[in-house]
Amino acid sequence: MNNNLEEEFDFMSAIEAHIRWKVRLEGYIDGTSGEALEAETVRRDDQCALGCWIHGEGGSRYGSHPRFASMKDVHAEFHRSAGEIVRLVDQGDRDGARDILNRGAYAKASHQIKAQLARISLELEP
Repeated sequence: MNNNLEEEFDFMSAIEAHIRWKVRLEGYIDGTSGEALEAETVRRDDQCALGCWIHGEGGSRYGSHPRFASMKDVHAEFHRSAGEIVRLVDQGDRDGARDILNRGAYAKASHQIKAQLARISLELEP
């Protein structure tokens, strides 16, 4: 079995992907994105690479790690709040969506998931 975590899961790519979500959501809010987002898909925490890892190999191998459950919860909240932003935009509430993005649940979860990923990546290194 290969114990090189870097080959198993790229935490830096996961952090970068979650940073890019803000840009994607800003474009969606402003109407400048050509991307079609669906609130129900965005809110699911098992659709991105990190979510697939958490619900698959990562959970199987590291689910008992003390920080894993917290990371999983924060990741789920990140996607719930991103889905809420998409839902609000779809309902015409761009100001409400922008508020969640910049000052609300999304802003908090975004900061937390990046910090959690950085910490757990260091803790899981061989």
